Amino acid sequence: MGKVFSYTTREEMSVEQVKRGLESFRNPSTWPDWNSNAKNLLATKPESIDEGDHLAIFQVIKGSLIETKWLVRTIREGDDFCEIELLGEGQSRNERPIAKGLTNLQISITFLYQENGGIEVHSSCEVSLLMSIFSKQINAFMKKQAKQFITDLSSIE
Repeated sequence: MGKVFSYTTREEMSVEQVKRGLESFRNPSTWPDWNSNAKNLLATKPESIDEGDHLAIFQVIKGSLIETKWLVRTIREGDDFCEIELLGEGQSRNERPIAKGLTNLQISITFLYQENGGIEVHSSCEVSLLMSIFSKQINAFMKKQAKQFITDLSSIE
């Protein structure tokens, strides 16, 4: 049994802004245009994201190729909202697995396109009790990941 870390952030936006953010998020070919971490993205389908799809985000950090894999676990849609849940499938540096200490890494992004709506990002992960000694760094990672999505999605024009 491990310890769960999570962070949630929200930003209020206009209906049009939220719809633009959702449209861009659901179109993998536009990710490099708006997502500051996704310089390259490989997706199951290039023009849409659906349940069960796989995403691989590639970036170069300190000269090493970092690949982060995600599964689109669920998509719930209603008249004025869309919630997309991503499940982390692992990360590798130069094709070698890294970040094995984080398990059950999830990001849930809710797009609420109604008056006083906006975008909410919730990220969570589980770590072993031994890994929880790095709680300060894990909390910072959860916060940075959630805020990065909010910042990038809110800046789409």
